Amino acid sequence: MQNLQQTATQLTAQVQGTQRYQVTITLQDEEVQTMTCDCPYADGQRNCKHMAAVLFAAEEIADGDGNGASDDSITDLIAQATTQQMRDFLMLVLPHNPTLATLFRTSGSTEPVIPIRPTANLIDAICEQYTDQQGFIDYDSATPFANDLLAYLDDDLTVALQNHQDQDVFDAISHLFLVLDQLEIDDSDGEIMMLLDAGATIWTKLVHQATLSVKRQLFDWLCTQIQRPLNALEETIQDLLFGDDFTEPEFLTAKLTLVDTLIQRARQLPDTWERDWQVEQWTILRLRTMVADADIEAFCHANVAQKRVRDYYVDFCLQRQRPQEAIDLLREGKRVNRDLVGVVCHDSHRLATIYQQLGQTTNYRQELWRLLTDYDPANLDDFKAYQASFRSSEWPVQRQKLLAALKDQVAPAELTPLYAHEGLDQSLLQAIIAQKGLAGVQTYGPALKNKYARQIIQKYVTTVQQAVKTTGTRKHYRKIVGWLREMATYPNGSIQAQQLISEWQQTYPRRSAMLDELSRFRA
Repeated sequence: MQNLQQTATQLTAQVQGTQRYQVTITLQDEEVQTMTCDCPYADGQRNCKHMAAVLFAAEEIADGDGNGASDDSITDLIAQATTQQMRDFLMLVLPHNPTLATLFRTSGSTEPVIPIRPTANLIDAICEQYTDQQGFIDYDSATPFANDLLAYLDDDLTVALQNHQDQDVFDAISHLFLVLDQLEIDDSDGEIMMLLDAGATIWTKLVHQATLSVKRQLFDWLCTQIQRPLNALEETIQDLLFGDDFTEPEFLTAKLTLVDTLIQRARQLPDTWERDWQVEQWTILRLRTMVADADIEAFCHANVAQKRVRDYYVDFCLQRQRPQEAIDLLREGKRVNRDLVGVVCHDSHRLATIYQQLGQTTNYRQELWRLLTDYDPANLDDFKAYQASFRSSEWPVQRQKLLAALKDQVAPAELTPLYAHEGLDQSLLQAIIAQKGLAGVQTYGPALKNKYARQIIQKYVTTVQQAVKTTGTRKHYRKIVGWLREMATYPNGSIQAQQLISEWQQTYPRRSAMLDELSRFRA
C-alpha cells in the first residue's frame, strides 16, 4: 500500500493487487459513507479486498497513535450494528483473511457467512478493462489481463467452490470458457491456454463435488458446445467431456449417442481431408467411451481400415496378451494401404517393435529390411536398428548385402548418411563427388579434408567453373565467392581459389558486378 492519506472526511490510498488500484473512502463523523476502487471487482458498487486493506491500515495507524477505539466503544459499535451490516462486513473481510475466517468458523456463531457470488459481469469487466477500441487485447495487455482473471479464479471462484456454490461456479466458469473462445488477443506467451487449463481444473473439481442435478447441467453444456464450431476451446471441451469424468451409465450412453451423431455429420462434409479427419477423431473418442470388450472389438473390426482405429485395436490386443492378432492387423493394414507410404511405414515400424519384444529376431530383421529397401529406403534410424540386431562380427557381411541392395533402389546421395555413420570414407567421397552441386561436400567434406582434400577441391573447381559461365545478379556472384571461401579452408585451396579469380578477371573483364564481388574475396 502506498500514499495512504487521511482527512476528517476522506481516506485515499493506492493498493498493490494484480496491478495498482486507487481506493477512495469518504467519511462523516468517522463513519464510512462511500467506498470506491478502480479494480474490476469493485465495478457495480461492490466492496473489494483493496477497500478492506485501506480500512485496516487506517485503523492500525489510529491504534498506533493512541487514538484507537476503546473496548467499550467497540462493544457499543457491535451492539448498534444491524444484522445486515455485520453480514456485509463479514462478506467483505472473511474471503480475504483465512485467519479471521477460521476464527469465525470455530466461534460457534449461528449466523451464516454470506459467500461471494462469482458473476459473469466481473469476467466481462476484466475483459473490457484490457480491450482496446477495436475489441483487441494487445501483447502488452495480455499478461496483466491473464493475471487478473487468474486472480479471479484463485480467489472468488475457489472460495465459491469451497462454499459449495456449485451453480454459481458453473455459471461463471462456463461464461469464462465462451469468452476465452471468442477473445481477440495477442496471446503469444500462451495466456489463453493457461487460462483454459486453470478453468478446466476448477471445472473438474466442480464435477467431483456437484450433485447429480448440477452434474447433468455440466454434461449438457459440454454436449452443446462440442456440436458447434469452436476455436481455442475445442480441445478443452473434448478433454472435459471424454476424460475421466461422467462415467455413470446415463452419461456413457449419452456420449455414445452424441458421438454417433457427430460421426454421421462428419461423413457428410464435402472436403475429403476434413471429412476423414473428423470421422477419425470422433471414432477414436467413441472407442474411448466404450466399456465392454466385445463392443470394442466389434467396433474396431468395422472400422479397422482407419489408421488410428487400427492402432487402438493393436494396443487393445497387446494389453490382453494377444500379440498374433495385433500382428495380423498390422499386416492387413500394410496390405490394404500399400499405396499410402506413410501408413505402411507406420504399421511396419509397429510390427518390427512387436517382433523385437516377442524375441522373433528373424521376423524383426525381415521387417527392418523391408523398411530399408522398400518402404523408406536408406533411413538412418532403421539402418542403426538393423545393425544393432547383429553381432559385430556378423555385421560387415550383412552391411555389404544391404548396401548392395540399396544401390539399386536409391541415388548415391541418399546413401551418404549411411556411409558416414559406418566410416566408409572412400564410398562417402565417391557419393558426394557424384552428387550434383555442393550439398554433400559442404556436409561431409570437413570430415574428409585431411584424406581427400585434392578430390574435394577439384569438386569445388568444377562446380564454380560451371557456375561462372552464367551471368547473374550480385547474389549469384556472392554465392560463387562463398564457395571459394569454403574451398580455401582446405589444404592448398586458397591458392586454387586465387588462381581461379585471376583467370576470371582476364576472361570476363566487362563483368563489373562479378569483379567487384570477387575483389571482396578473403581466404
